[in-house]
Amino acid sequence: AVERDEKDTAITIILDKTPFHAEGGGQIGDTGYITGPSGKAEVTDTKSLANGLTYMIAIVTEGSLAKGDEVGITVDKVRNLDIARNHTATHLLQAALRKVLGTHVNQAGSLVTPERLRFDFTHFSPMTNEELAEVEKEVNRQIMKNVDLEIEEMPVDDAIKKGAMALFGEKYGEKVRVVSMGDYSKELCGGTHVNNTSEIADFKILSESGIAAGVRRIEAITSNSVQDYYRALEIRLNEAAKELKTAPANIAERIKLLLNEVKQLKSENESLKAKIVNENLEAADTSISEINGIKVLALCVEGVEMNELRNLGDSLKAKTEEGVI
Repeated sequence: AVERDEKDTAITIILDKTPFHAEGGGQIGDTGYITGPSGKAEVTDTKSLANGLTYMIAIVTEGSLAKGDEVGITVDKVRNLDIARNHTATHLLQAALRKVLGTHVNQAGSLVTPERLRFDFTHFSPMTNEELAEVEKEVNRQIMKNVDLEIEEMPVDDAIKKGAMALFGEKYGEKVRVVSMGDYSKELCGGTHVNNTSEIADFKILSESGIAAGVRRIEAITSNSVQDYYRALEIRLNEAAKELKTAPANIAERIKLLLNEVKQLKSENESLKAKIVNENLEAADTSISEINGIKVLALCVEGVEMNELRNLGDSLKAKTEEGVI
């Protein structure tokens, strides 16, 4: 190991004890700061080795840090709480999907960041709008129930007997961590979570899509991100209402009126084009000339598009029988 690292040096730090949570189970690693007697480092990510040892990836931002320094630790609590909210929401989401779609639903992967969550699950068809709405309502019902989370460590066999959901293909040790929310959700999980479902505040599904045969993906947001989402939506709605010269509540009605106007204008436009075509057909008889024994019809047509020109050409061909148009 390096004895001392100076400012602007990228380093890896291993502490005898650490509150930083490592990346794993779809959850990204914690960030924060480590402060020693002679300097400070910003932790940009936290990971773990195969043997479970946690290490921090950091860059020295002030002074220097040396091997053996006694350091102060600051985890980014705001970011950490947002991650915990989204992680707990994935547990509620899986339980809600199993309730709405059926017990064939199992987790097939996930990603938990401070901004949003992504949850992959086994299901045989795209979800309907009604199913998505019901799942979203179901998760929010559990959030509003203010359910305390219970976290226990126990032998893996005992956890399975108690009905804890395990991730297919995941390797677990003899002892596992079980995260429960009453009788609604019980999963094996090593990630960070809120203390009570009410801390999630709100849950909103952004999208549902297929990523492989029999595997669907839901992307969603919670808490402050939901507020930001609706605030941005409100801004766009007001901008649209301004362009349509109406109130936001009347946008749908205004669009219907405009679509009817467009339909009417299209109909009038088609009538005018047909009139132009007919006028040119009438003029064709007097416009046919003969050059070196070959009939020639030359017309200049304005106000019609390619399809109308093509149709006009076909009609004139039938009218002239032979020659050049």
